[in-house]
Amino acid sequence: MGHTDPGGNGRRARPNRHLKAQRARLGLTQQEVAEALAALAWDHDTEQLGVDADMVSKWERGVKRPRRLYRRLLCMLYNSTEEDLGLRQRQGGARSDFSGEDVNRREFLQAAVVAPEVLRRVLRGAGQEAMEFTRVAGVSGVGAGTFDHLEAVLTELRCSFYEQPLAEQFAVARAYRTRVQDLIGGRHTFREGQQLYVYAGLLDELLTWLANNLGDALTAEAYAIDCFEHADQAGHDELCSWAADLMASIAIYANRPERAAAAARRGIERAPAAHPVAVRLRAQAARAHARLGQRDECERSFTEARDLYDRLPSTTPMRFGEDTRVQADHALTGHPASSHIWLADFQRAKRYAEEAVALHEATPAGARDLGREAIARIDLGIALAELGDADEAIGQGRLALASPRVSESVRARAADLDTVLTRRYPQVQAAQEFHEQYRSL
Repeated sequence: MGHTDPGGNGRRARPNRHLKAQRARLGLTQQEVAEALAALAWDHDTEQLGVDADMVSKWERGVKRPRRLYRRLLCMLYNSTEEDLGLRQRQGGARSDFSGEDVNRREFLQAAVVAPEVLRRVLRGAGQEAMEFTRVAGVSGVGAGTFDHLEAVLTELRCSFYEQPLAEQFAVARAYRTRVQDLIGGRHTFREGQQLYVYAGLLDELLTWLANNLGDALTAEAYAIDCFEHADQAGHDELCSWAADLMASIAIYANRPERAAAAARRGIERAPAAHPVAVRLRAQAARAHARLGQRDECERSFTEARDLYDRLPSTTPMRFGEDTRVQADHALTGHPASSHIWLADFQRAKRYAEEAVALHEATPAGARDLGREAIARIDLGIALAELGDADEAIGQGRLALASPRVSESVRARAADLDTVLTRRYPQVQAAQEFHEQYRSL
């Protein structure tokens, strides 16, 4: 049977297991707790209330509830809050202290002057806790070599991007992305968690390119957004910038220039100034302004991009075996070509498109970005068609559609070339044949 409160209110006593557990954790007897509390009360010039081992026993058995002074002293002794000691109910899920006052840990240490044995035991228990904290901090479900393996997988997938079937690569990358998510949800150290978030973002980036080349812009955008969020959580500004570059590209070819401009601005805020991705993002912003018909803003963004390009260090970072400067080179040839077409400046568009095509043709076959090369040829075809050279325009268009990497972006740009050819050369047989070739996609 339970005990009742001898005060006469008939309340059934409920043992306070928290108080007992804290005392046991420190290896103290009830008498030693009483002596420590008395010492703390004396040290604070507080009136002595006659606490003894019997009183501590009554508190632990729930027969008596500690008065306010001793609730404070118990919190100091055990370095806990009233809620943790079972002396107060939690309110609204919040963690509160005793009567709104903070436990001063230095006050607890002052008890050593009067009760050194108690302090010795408490400190020993605290040392054991710290050792457990250290042990748990090092516990991880991330196996040795995991990150080396992920790095090797990413490099292999990047290198085979233009050689292996896209659907197979997507399946492999997706499987590894799922595995990384499992590791994120498991046990790992804080540092390992950051690294896992980075690799999750890198796999998202690759999945974005694969999904877009497979014709699903919506899925590509979802992976790009996830890439940015994981990179942001990991504090990886460069990866955030690449993710924003992807989001801007997808939005451009989906004819959502406002969204593209917003993504570019988001990336510019995170991009390292002396990095090629900072050049790309300003070129992306310029494309968005051109699509919106904002000539001055477009020119201003390209000027900023070129100024940053001229200040790039002589050696720029490698990324998956490729010099990132190449990405800036493409942005300052291909992006101006598209932009000047949208601004109806076809002579300048032709010049930039020719530079972009020449840049791609000079790249070794295994490293050529076939999708961007196809878009550069289509831009050149549009400029030539508007300038009156139908035969060369159609020839460039056919080369673009013959590419083994006809992505959603390529199809969107080919639609623009088909529109120009149909409008300007409706009676030309070659233009009609290109129209059929485009429709067959």
